[in-house]
This record gives sequence, C-alpha cells and structure tokens, in this order.
Amino acid sequence: MPCRLPPLLLLLLSLAGCAFVTPRFSQNVQAEYARSDMRKLSTRTLELYYPAQLRPAALRIAARLEDCVERLRSLPRKPGHQERVLVYLTGADFNNAYVSPDYTSIPQQMVMPAHMSLELFNLMGFGPSELGEVGCHESVHYVQLEQTHGIWWLLNTITGGLFQPNTMTESWFLEGLATYYEGRLGKSQGRPHSPLWRGYFEAASQALGGNLNPGYLSPEHRRMDPLGGNYLTGSYFVAWLAERYGEERLWQLVEKQGETLVPPLALTLRFDSVYGRDLGELFDEFTWALAQKTQRRERPASQQVLAPKVGYFARLAASPDGATATVDAGRDQVAHLTVREHDGSVRFSRSLTQFLPGRRWIATFPTLMSGLSFTSDGASLFLVAADIDSLGSYLSRVWQVDARTGEVVKTWEGIKGMGGSVTPDGSAYVFVHVESDTANLHRLELATGESTPLTRFEGHSSLGPPSVAADGRVVFPRMTEQGWNLALLEADGTVRTLTDDTHFNYAPRWLDAGRIVFQRVHEGRWQAHVLEVAGGEPVRITDAPHLVMDVAPAGNSEVVFLNRDHFDFSLDRAPIAPVAPSEAIAQAPSPTPAPAEATSKASAPYQGHELDILSDEPYSPLEHFFLPELRAPYFYALPDEDDATRPVFYGGVALAGQDRLGFHQYALLAEGNSKLRDVSVSFSYATALTAPWYTGLTVARIVQEGQRDLQASLSTSRTFWTTPVSLSLLALRRDYYATSTDPAVRTSILGPEAAISYFAGESTSYGGTQRGLGLSLGAGVYPLAFDNANPFADVRAEVTAYVPGLPLLQRDNLQLTAIARVLPNAPEGLLQVGGIQSGTALMYRQGPGDTRDLPLRLRPGTSFSEFLRGYEDFALSATSVMIAMARYRYRIIIDYGWTSFFWLGPSFFISQVELEAFGSFARTDLRDNHRAVGGAVFLRTTFGQAVPFSLFYQYARRFDDGLGDLHLVGFAL
Repeated sequence: MPCRLPPLLLLLLSLAGCAFVTPRFSQNVQAEYARSDMRKLSTRTLELYYPAQLRPAALRIAARLEDCVERLRSLPRKPGHQERVLVYLTGADFNNAYVSPDYTSIPQQMVMPAHMSLELFNLMGFGPSELGEVGCHESVHYVQLEQTHGIWWLLNTITGGLFQPNTMTESWFLEGLATYYEGRLGKSQGRPHSPLWRGYFEAASQALGGNLNPGYLSPEHRRMDPLGGNYLTGSYFVAWLAERYGEERLWQLVEKQGETLVPPLALTLRFDSVYGRDLGELFDEFTWALAQKTQRRERPASQQVLAPKVGYFARLAASPDGATATVDAGRDQVAHLTVREHDGSVRFSRSLTQFLPGRRWIATFPTLMSGLSFTSDGASLFLVAADIDSLGSYLSRVWQVDARTGEVVKTWEGIKGMGGSVTPDGSAYVFVHVESDTANLHRLELATGESTPLTRFEGHSSLGPPSVAADGRVVFPRMTEQGWNLALLEADGTVRTLTDDTHFNYAPRWLDAGRIVFQRVHEGRWQAHVLEVAGGEPVRITDAPHLVMDVAPAGNSEVVFLNRDHFDFSLDRAPIAPVAPSEAIAQAPSPTPAPAEATSKASAPYQGHELDILSDEPYSPLEHFFLPELRAPYFYALPDEDDATRPVFYGGVALAGQDRLGFHQYALLAEGNSKLRDVSVSFSYATALTAPWYTGLTVARIVQEGQRDLQASLSTSRTFWTTPVSLSLLALRRDYYATSTDPAVRTSILGPEAAISYFAGESTSYGGTQRGLGLSLGAGVYPLAFDNANPFADVRAEVTAYVPGLPLLQRDNLQLTAIARVLPNAPEGLLQVGGIQSGTALMYRQGPGDTRDLPLRLRPGTSFSEFLRGYEDFALSATSVMIAMARYRYRIIIDYGWTSFFWLGPSFFISQVELEAFGSFARTDLRDNHRAVGGAVFLRTTFGQAVPFSLFYQYARRFDDGLGDLHLVGFAL
C-alpha cells in the first residue's frame, strides 16, 4: 500500500516503509529461538530473553552487562527515557553483537551471542567468552540512543516509538564513543587496550605525519580496513576530545543531539555550541596534536624485510625448514594463500575461492583464519577456517593444505571454536573448543576425527590458540583478571601459569623443548619475546616500529613475523637475540596520549556485580503482542492536482506490533482523503515459528483516483548458506472506473511464484569483484489471468560472470550477463524490455518517443519487465527476450572526506570515480534486434556516513528502432 505521510509527524515512518512486518532477528538467531525453550530474566535494569540451556552464561553476562549500563546511566547528564534494557542472548555462532534503535514496529533492543569463535576478537582485547565486555560496548549505544528529548520524546511517547535522534549522529561518533568506553568501564579490556588497535593507528598516523583528513573517520575509507575508520579513528578522536575538553562534554553533545528537531543537519554547529569550535576545527586541532606528538620509528638494522607487502590483514605460520605461509588480502589483491621459501621467494600463491555450486567452503578472508601451523617435516600446513553454515551461522573447519602445491587435501567438520596447532608428527590438531561461554582445549585425532578435551575449565573462561611441543606439552594464552597471559598444559594434564601480568601475552609458539616465542607488550607495542618455560623473565628480541604479529620461529636462530608498515603488513625476520640497548630506538609517545584516569563512576574498578533477579520464567508466546509498538494517527493536507486552489485532506492510522521474540507480527495501515471519500486499508501478518523459513500474508484494498485494487500475497523465504530462496502466491484484482470516454475495466491475476539466486565471487577493496559467478532462476504460473485471457507462465534465467579486466590493471573488471525470459501463452506485448531507469535522470535523446501502450486489461497491479542498458528511455513490447550485456569498469580511488557539507549538511565523503564502457544486445520474440553501446562516468559519494549518493553521466549509441543517441545525467541513491 502506498504511504503518503505528513511532514515531521511521520517523516521517519515514510523512510521506514510505514507500518510493516519484517524478521526481528537474523535467520540463525530466529531459528534457534523457534526451536528452544525460551526464558525471560528480569532484573532491576534488564529484561533478558535467552534459551534455557544458556542460563549459567546468561546470568554471568547479565551481571556484567547490568553493571556497565548502571555505570553509564550514572554519568552526569540529562536523564533519558530509562526503561529496562531489552536484551536477547543467543547460542548461535553469531560473531556479532548490536543494538537496534527504536524504529516504528521494532523497539530498541540489544542482541548478544553467548560466545564468539573468531580469533580477531582476541586480538582486539576481548576473548571468545568475554561477552560481558562486548555488552559494555553495546551498552554505550543503548544509553546514548535513550537520550531522546523535546518533540521526538513527545512523538515517541504518543506513537510508541518513531525515531531516536541520536541514530543520526554519525557512525564515527557512535562507534568511537562506544569503543572509547568499552575499555573504561571498570576493566582494562577491549580495543583501547589492544596492541593491534594501537599498532594500526600509530602506523597510519606516522605514514601521514599525523595529517589525517576527516575522511579517515569514515567506515568507507579503505586504508583503515579491516578495523574501520569509524571505529579506529573515531575512538582516538573521541578519546582526545575527552582528554582535551572533558568527558562531560561528550554527553552534553549527546543531549543536544537528542533534542534537535532535524538531527542530520547542523551537527557541526552542535559541536560548536558544546566545545566552542565546530567539528572541522576540532578535527584540525586533533590532527595538529597528532602531528606534534608523532615521532618516526624505523626498523632496526637487525630486522630484515622478506616481503614488503603482504596485505592490509594477514595470518602467518613458519615451517621448521624456514618456509613461511601467509593468508592475506590487499586492497588490490584478493584473499590468497602464499608459501615462501626461507629467502622470501614465492613457492606458490593461489586464491582460495571456489565458485561453482556445491563448493566445499564459502568464506576465505584472513580475518576468519586462525591456528596456522606446519607439521615438523614442512609437508603440510594446517589451519582453522571459519565458514558459513546453511542457517548463516559460523562454523569452524580444519584444513590440511599441501605445502608444496597449495591444494586443500582434506577438511574436518564439526569443530566449535578457533584454531590452534597441529602436533609435530601430524597425527592430531589441538584447538580451542568454545561452548556457551566456556573455552577448553580439545585434541582432534586426524585419522579418526574423534575429539577429546585436554582441559576441563568450567564457567566463564577464554583461551587463545595453543602450540604443541614434540613431547605433548601445550602452551596457550588464557584470559585472567590481568588480561591475556600464558599457561602450560603439562603432559600429566596439570596447568601451570607462565606469565601473570598486564602485558597482553599472546600467540606462543615453541622454539625448542625449553623455550617459547610469543608477543608481549613493551612500551605500548607488541614485540617478540622469548621465555624459558622452566622459569625466568621474558626476553625481548624485537623493536619493531609499531606492531609485531604472528611471530614464529624459522629455524634455530631467527623468527619471522608480520610487521605493521604504513597501511599494510610486511613479512619480516629478526635474529633470536636480546635487543641490545644501543640498538633500541628512542620510544615515541603514543600518537594520542592515553586519557588521564577518569574520576567518573564509570571508571571505578570492577568489583563484581550481584544481580537483583526479580523473575526468571518461561517465555509467554504472546507477550507484548496485543500492545502495538506503533500506534500513529495522522492528518495532513496536499494541493489537489486537478485544482491547485483547494487542498485535499488526508487522514489515517498506522499500527504495528509483535510479541517479544518476533514469532507473530502484524501491521495495519488505513488511510482516507476528502477527495475520494473512500478508505484504503492494508493488513500484514508474518510468523517466525516456521524459522528458518519466514512466512507472511498481506492483504490490501487500495483506492486511488479512477481505480481500486484488491491485493493478497502469501510468501515464505529463507537463505541456504548464502543462497536466498522464495516461494509466494500472488493474487491481484484491479477495477478501473468508467469515465465519460471509457467503459469500466476489470483485470486480475492469480498464481504461484518461485525464485532462487546464487553468487560466488572474490573481490578487492579498490577493484571490486574480480572473479565471480552468479546464477538466478525465477518462475511464475498464472492459471487465472486478465479475466478472459488464457493461463500463462513466466520463466526467467540469468547468468552473470565477472572476470579481471585489462592486463596490469588491478582496479577494473569485466561483467558479462546473459538473460533469457519467456512468457509462454502470455498476451502479446505483456513483457516490457527497457524503459527502466537506474537512478533519477534528466534525459536528452533523439528519435521517436516511447510508443508502448499496454491495454488496461493487462495492468492488474504488477508488471513484467526487464532492464536493458542503453534503452532506459524507450520500452519495447514482447513475450520473450534474450539479452546479452557486457560492462567494463575502472575505478579511480579518491577516499577523501569533509566533516560537513557546506557547514549545515552532514559529513561528505567521496570514495571513487568509476569509468564504464558497455554494450547491450536484446532479441525480442526471436525476430527483432536491439543494440546499444556507450560509456558512463559515476562519482560515488556518501552523506552522513550512511546515505550513498552518486552523480552520473551516460552516453549510449543505439543502432536499431530508429533511435538516436541517448544522454543521461542524473543521480542515484
């Protein structure tokens, strides 16, 4: 049903699609909830919904989460709308956590996993079971969004919730504020305390001399991949604001944003009202401070480069014979596996992507890889790769790779957790098993696939990837009250502590029977250290400029490691020898000084938290169902199109609601106006009880000038791995009212439809998709159609292939598309080919106008159409078509931004210019050809770090249909 809504009162409703039904959670989470015995835990601060089997983890996570929420709410600020925090806990391997703002039919909520399985979170200062700390990050979002005042508070109170102005604070501030606080809520965990986090930012700052432009705050700035400029630069900028101007002003800004009438506009001026300087001036001051404090650090002479660039993110292992293996991805290189000889020469380098349906794995990016290790003979490389299962959750899989060819010889399924180490003899693989919020070491027998626990930690525990010695001892990182430290699992099963301090001791690997090499913070930076496991103090053996990662022995006298250099990693090596005092480089201060110890309640040391449990009971399936989340009456007026001197008055109501787990959802929209004196009504119901299938029913009666529509659809859909499948039954009837010149016409269509699409590809940050294969198939059968017409069908198939472009260029690609569509037994001319624009364009063309005129009896309220490039202005009529299109694209990377668009607008970021050449060919009804060639240029930009906006010019030369040249100038959102 179309939505015509008044300014202000329902502005955000129009953006959100009016009253609607939509899945409340991702498919994997919703399926778990539908299959589990769900419970609701209520405390003085939280309402937590969780599967019953996760109760011990739920209580532990809730205690820390409640503590963080109460710390944040104690900060000096205007009291916001403070109901209990709505939290959902899932046992699905989710590897994410988020807060959804209050938008129309879905209330503000937090979704949390019980554990994580990617080692990336360990590197960022968390751990697989540190979900309480992750919850602290999300708590900042939740409390910030609560700050809604003034007119928006009134509208939300009346309607049940339309919009929260702080959602329009830009991403760098949202994520920067949450990242800043995640390490300052009673514990020293999270990204602000991660040497990886610091190393990335310090290397970038040195590369630029501290002179960052505001584009480095954008999540789209590809130099900040994979951590994200909004998170990384944003957290340092927010930390600088807190240190320079005080913590209270951060929340004063949040309050001002929460009461502003038009939140996207004039953000920079709200900074000026709080800080006495606008946002651009503040960022200039921040970068000036960076430039003043940045001192160049260079590699010491003993640190040699084996490979200068191995990607913006990589993982590394070394063989006893000195060979190295990296899984890495660059801005101009797809993710690939490379094995190098001892001297750095490449043995092989190959992409890991699989393209054909039935592929053995989907994901190959290095952030998903962990536990790279060689067998003692160097013949095989083992690792654990995180992948996607049929529901969309993460699963872990052990790979065995032939270290001579790169072939993946064998995989082992059913692993829960992250990687570790192959035993030197190649008979087993020891990995980190994660269940609920408990991590343990498990041993996988490679011959039988049997997995047995080596440790039996209970309750909340976090471990990192282990390393196995020849005699069976295992050294591994373990999260303690001090942070990451090292422990030793003896052959008899006892666990002995090796380190117990705050230096982020991580990634141990055996040098020999008595020593390990590992990463340890020295003066704020991860450096390689050696430790005698029998006792003694760690000995530092590197003084890398910014960051050492994945240090590994390469032979008996040296180590290799990933070294952060500018915006990428290099592969370096250094001798196993203590760093001599004369070789050490003078240490530079941090590019942003650590904020002074805050005096707010938020930073008080964590002493534990006792939950005040008010209730813990089974979930009631219809809880909150009968109280609509959205209840918005509205009224407005618009000029009459037929007589501009008189207005047309519109009025209606929008209702939407659901139970707390989204099992049952409904939406109702009714609207009438003074001109038609009739009412349009639409109603939708959807259920997630069928999850992973999401099933919905929509019926509508829509009245417009000159016609009335009756619509109904029943649909169900889900995704298998990454392949969406949908099934639906469509029923439409349209009545055209009689006029003085035309009789009344009734038309209708009824029938089932189905669609499936598949895509596999690999891409780079700068070049886009380099290789890919897409397949899609859709079909519909309409036994009742157009009243007196015969039944007909609609069958469509599409194949798309991406291949690299011209030799030596890395930022281009060639897309080839073939489409076949046929409507057997359909009325003549029902299929429209062309006449469809991509974006909004001003058109300049020569030749005849569009002569397609479909009879009213063939317009039941749905269309059958195909896009044809070069024919955006001219529609062809057919019952079948074959289309072939080719598009070559080259990207010119800009990645530059400003804090505001002409001072009043939101931030503005230019990502790239795209140059395109294309050709298209269509043959309609197996007799008529339609050909076009041309070119286009696109300027890709983003406003407010959220709204993509493109300007384009396209030229097309048409060779058929008597058409002249086509010029399109326009924009696209």
